[in-house]
Amino acid sequence: MAHWIELEDLPGFPPLLRRLQVEYIGWLVERFGVYRPMVPFITEALQLARADHLTDLGSGQGGPIRFLARQGSLAHVHFMLTDRFPTASKDLPVNVEWYGPPVDALGTDIPGTGPLTLFNTFHHFTHTQQEQLIRNNRGRGVLIHEVLQPDLLVFTKILFTTTVGQLLLAPFVRPFRWERLFFTYVLPVNLFTITWDGLVSVLRADRPARLLARVTKAAGPDAVVRGGLAGPWWAPVTWVHCLPPAP
Repeated sequence: MAHWIELEDLPGFPPLLRRLQVEYIGWLVERFGVYRPMVPFITEALQLARADHLTDLGSGQGGPIRFLARQGSLAHVHFMLTDRFPTASKDLPVNVEWYGPPVDALGTDIPGTGPLTLFNTFHHFTHTQQEQLIRNNRGRGVLIHEVLQPDLLVFTKILFTTTVGQLLLAPFVRPFRWERLFFTYVLPVNLFTITWDGLVSVLRADRPARLLARVTKAAGPDAVVRGGLAGPWWAPVTWVHCLPPAP
């Protein structure tokens, strides 16, 4: 389903609507600790890579990293947030920084050191682009985490979260914005744009086995590739970690 396009990926998508979208998703992820099951796997990956720095791609509002950076086993790690359309957040944990300029995740000059992380971002790329991203960063390593799978349960869950969920939660999302209330209740543009992108994300997502196979192929025979499914049945996270061979 790679031909489906998410609105937030379009350069012409209004920056305000993009910000409202990434803030809503980021707030949900941080508030409900969606990526809590990834803490031991990321900790292990850093130990294997002998690294204490991570550069996050497609950070959005930074919700996943804001949460992970506060976890005990990751409190010593320095996180750098990057995005093609940066929306720098305030009140970041002390071990998190925003890299200001736009970053092309498919480029060869990604800033920072240590492995790269992607949180519900990998599905934004076509299969060819995914393989390119892995090949470009064999020397650093890539840690992929996706909360979506292409099935009816996930589709229904995302439909509820982006419609009823927005109507119930919009006043509580932080940072608070009057624009969010206007585009949710008065002129409900968010109910279309965020719902569209959420459902398209489900259609673009991969099943864990297929994602693992594609990353393994792109990484080459010497890379250390691990993956699986972790977390509760109602919110499992697909993870695939690709690390350089041990020295």
